[in-house]
Amino acid sequence: MAIEQVEPADCTLWQFHQRSGEELSEGSCKELIASIQRHGQRQPALGRRPDRETGIGIELIYGGRRLFAADRLGIKLLVDVRSLDDRAAIIEMELENRLRTDITPYERGMSYRHWLSAGVFASQTELAREIGVSEAQVSKLLRYAELPAAVVGAFDSVRSIREDWAVALAKVCGDPHRRPALVRRARSFARSGQPLAPEMVFRRLVSDDSLRGCGTQEKGDEVVRSASGRPIYRIAVRASTIHFILPRTALSEDLLGQLKCQLTSLLEPARPAPRRSRALGDGDSPQSRSSENSVRA
Repeated sequence: MAIEQVEPADCTLWQFHQRSGEELSEGSCKELIASIQRHGQRQPALGRRPDRETGIGIELIYGGRRLFAADRLGIKLLVDVRSLDDRAAIIEMELENRLRTDITPYERGMSYRHWLSAGVFASQTELAREIGVSEAQVSKLLRYAELPAAVVGAFDSVRSIREDWAVALAKVCGDPHRRPALVRRARSFARSGQPLAPEMVFRRLVSDDSLRGCGTQEKGDEVVRSASGRPIYRIAVRASTIHFILPRTALSEDLLGQLKCQLTSLLEPARPAPRRSRALGDGDSPQSRSSENSVRA
């Protein structure tokens, strides 16, 4: 192991680096920049020299945020320079990033897809074995790589897309009859310019796409789902009526009573305020007044 001081301009991120563009910015690196400015760079980045002449001094295996900070501060970057092939470099990067919460599931999923496409690993099974995670986890994170850019862009950040959401959205994207509607809806969110909470984006994407599914539900039906993507109930539009459909076992008698009260209070027309009684005039009698109130009632 050789720790070298390298000019940031002589470094480039390795093609399999896990950092996405939005994670290398003034905002995301603000605290790191302040820390290095105050205390210096405590942990070196990991890099290697390319085997062929490329004009690149050092390929950084990991340490993209440290490179960004060094460049902004105008200082040299500390780099642990080793001789590593792609597979060994990936394993080192995984060990470094495994416990980092700032590496998003989206970034991991895209990295896994990239490694497989480049032939660094022959299969998901081999990838899982070499980096020391379960095949189920690899499969789940790969669902992120199946999401169209428009769907990812509908969220305020890739960090907002939960793993179970990625699985649900990828399932829809895998259906050729449902994918177009999902992508159209996602693009409409991006064009609107009105930020929505991630939970709302997910629910609207999934529910809207369900309208156009190939199941038995009629056109106009909407499936309302939980934040995890589990169907809760269905809204069915039938000519001049609207039906809320849910499993009978999902409602206790008490809950059903509460829903009736809530729905009634929402739909019942507002009652007019009672008219104030006027004082009896000289020509009025209690009998005539009683008659008048009866008619008004």
